[in-house]
Amino acid sequence: MIASERKLYIMNCLNKKGIINLKEIAKELAISEITVRRDFEKLEKEGKLRRVQGGAALEEVLEDAELTMNERISINMDEKRKVAKYAADLVNDGDCVFVDAGTSMVPLAEHLMNKRIRLVTCNELVLRKMTNPAAEVIVVGGKFLPYYSMTVGPLAQDVLKQFHFSYSFIGCTGIDAQQGVVYTTETESMLMKRIALENTDECVLLMDDSKLQMRGFLKFAEIADFSTVVCNGAPPEGEMPENIVFV
Repeated sequence: MIASERKLYIMNCLNKKGIINLKEIAKELAISEITVRRDFEKLEKEGKLRRVQGGAALEEVLEDAELTMNERISINMDEKRKVAKYAADLVNDGDCVFVDAGTSMVPLAEHLMNKRIRLVTCNELVLRKMTNPAAEVIVVGGKFLPYYSMTVGPLAQDVLKQFHFSYSFIGCTGIDAQQGVVYTTETESMLMKRIALENTDECVLLMDDSKLQMRGFLKFAEIADFSTVVCNGAPPEGEMPENIVFV
């Protein structure tokens, strides 16, 4: 395949997905990763994409992804509240639960604060909602990421590994229901999610319907890794995994 054909293929993939992975493109085209990297560099110089760690993205996709948590908190809030109510009803007094970072967890925390549970979180947005909670709240310390309003890093990971949870509530950037993959965008938060997944009886993925069939940059889990995936709205056309619940 000549250079112009490769560039056209790359741009077609970007227009479909928004973000693409360098290794996957190299495999699909049966060429070296170095060749793909050079194509990315040339396309970036032409202003057609922006290179990111391990791949490339359309400029407008990155602009959307780079909204701060404070800016995102009001987006799709009605949908997030429906999902949160369903998820909170799964929890019983006496449970120990993990609440992930992200704005989808804010309405969930509002419900959980009224339960007599132990709530462990790395999410600074959750702490803002605390007003004389019935729950015992444990904050995972570590390096604070202001952009994501969360704590991460080796210290946070070590602390999180000490707990065993009845439920872990996890957020995501999006899912690919056909491939069964769950995505996120940030490496350090991905590691926190994976620890929670490994140390829980039931792991619940929360998302609003804007994240259906929305690919992200990092694959951090399979849909099948979750006991339940909770999403608002009606099921879309096409076959969906059995563990997705629409509320």
